[in-house]
Amino acid sequence: MGTGVSSKPSHSIVTQIAEIEGVDPTDLEPPLHAVVDPDALERLIDSSPTDSSGTSLSITFTYRGHRVRVDGSGAVEITTANQLTDASGESSEELHGD
Repeated sequence: MGTGVSSKPSHSIVTQIAEIEGVDPTDLEPPLHAVVDPDALERLIDSSPTDSSGTSLSITFTYRGHRVRVDGSGAVEITTANQLTDASGESSEELHGD
C-alpha cells in the first residue's frame, strides 16, 4: 500500500502502519522493536551497497499483520493484510508455499 523514504526506515514503518490503522504511532502494540531491532535494520540499510545493475538489499518481515519491505535505499513498502489475501481467503504466502 504505502511506500516512503524517511531518514529512518523504522520511523517510516511506524508512521505508515499507524496511518493505515488509524491509530497514534505510540499506540502500536507490540512496539516495532519487539519484532525487529530498528538500530540493526538501519545499520544494515546504511551499509547496503548497490551493485551495477541497481539491485540492492531488500528486507521483508511481518508486523501487525502487514508485510513490510525495506529496500537498500531505505524506502519502505507496506502491504496491508487485506492485500495479502486473495478472493478465496487464502494468503499469498499459503498460495505460494512461502
